[in-house]
Amino acid sequence: METAPLQSLAGVRVLITRSKTENQALSQRLRDLGAIPVELPTIAIAPPEDTRPLDRAIRMLSKYDWVIFTSRNAVRFFVTRLAAVGEPAERLRGIKVAAIGPSTAAALKSLGKKPDYVPEEFLSERIVQGLEDVKGKRILLPRADIASTSLPDMLRNQGANVEEVVAYRTIVPEDLSPDRLLRVLSQGVDVVTFTSPSTVRNLANVAKANDLGAMLSGVKVACIGPVTAGEAKALGVHVDIVASNHTIDDLVEAIVNEIRTV
Repeated sequence: METAPLQSLAGVRVLITRSKTENQALSQRLRDLGAIPVELPTIAIAPPEDTRPLDRAIRMLSKYDWVIFTSRNAVRFFVTRLAAVGEPAERLRGIKVAAIGPSTAAALKSLGKKPDYVPEEFLSERIVQGLEDVKGKRILLPRADIASTSLPDMLRNQGANVEEVVAYRTIVPEDLSPDRLLRVLSQGVDVVTFTSPSTVRNLANVAKANDLGAMLSGVKVACIGPVTAGEAKALGVHVDIVASNHTIDDLVEAIVNEIRTV
């Protein structure tokens, strides 16, 4: 991936819909290129309402052949519960762990656990292919409450014994309202970024009677990958930009490339 020239997004107003705890890296990357980040979190991350299933899985970590993390939030909340039940983060070092994407892998490495597998493409099917023969294997999936069923379904189809536990919840921020959305858009936005299907869904839901696709008419829509882009299109939103890899740097690079051609 080429490095974008400094100030290549000078004056471009970019709407960021990531959660408040996750938007800093994207905002800073955009500022470095001269863009003006406009933060409107459409999701918030919260602990599980009931932590007992996750706590039970943590206490029985040794029975699993693999633990698969699909986001850094899953790692963060998993480690929080490790501490809560009196288990050190080092417990992960004796378990085979897979991570989807570099940010998830980095979160594990910061705990002293190098992932045993990270796919080159950050897709669920690549995880399944990379683990190879999972027949009869016990696999733990700590994930979001609204996570797609595609990964566990594919693993089960390969004969794996999969246990899904909620590590965190994805909820709508209390201050996200139709009036706030209209106010932000009325102030001018050149690009809107979506980094997960839930960021699109929640924005569409808050738009309510207003058609989100129509509201974003004239705004470049940038998605972090094909799954998010598919959700946007299903909700009637025209997608202009899809990152080639599911990372923030690739998303920013894709935005730069699009703006250069305008």
